[in-house]
Amino acid sequence: MTRWGFALKVRKMTDPDELFNQAIAAYEKGDLALASDRLQRVVNRKPEDHEALSALAKVRRDQGELDDADALFSAAVRVAPDNVERLIDLAETRLARGKRADAAHILKHALTLAPNNWEALYLLGDAFLDEGHPAEAAKVYRLSLEINPFCADVWHNLAIAAAKLGESAEAAEAWRSYLRCSPEAPDDERDKVMLEIARLSGLS
Repeated sequence: MTRWGFALKVRKMTDPDELFNQAIAAYEKGDLALASDRLQRVVNRKPEDHEALSALAKVRRDQGELDDADALFSAAVRVAPDNVERLIDLAETRLARGKRADAAHILKHALTLAPNNWEALYLLGDAFLDEGHPAEAAKVYRLSLEINPFCADVWHNLAIAAAKLGESAEAAEAWRSYLRCSPEAPDDERDKVMLEIARLSGLS
């Protein structure tokens, strides 16, 4: 190997931008181990890089390492406390860990920074729904859908919340919207939803 070739190889294995690009390429190919290794190297060299911290946290979350993911997202938020995307990442992980009250607190803070963030509203609805508060959940799901009416997951969860409240007409319409936003849903899923719409509409 020439001196230039060796120097280029060293740069690819030490330069944070090179390592980050390698990590993204590995992640897109499904190689989580390689992506994790490269991002860890970036974080070791640039512990203040909240994008790298967040990317590494997402990889760890995909690997099922929720505690590690939470710690990394928390570090990213400490570096960028007013970054709404980082706050949402942390809140989503807290929800996955069953820490719904923590998630709701983080999401409410995110919404003071970005009141029209549909994703933060959606996840706050999930926190309320998981806590057994369907009325509060339905309220923020509706707000989320006013901003982004094309997210199937929000329609899905609004349907569940509305059904829990006995709002059959709203639940049925939410399921219809869910199907409209899910053209690639498998047939068995669509059949189940159609049966639920029929039940809510008093047709079964």
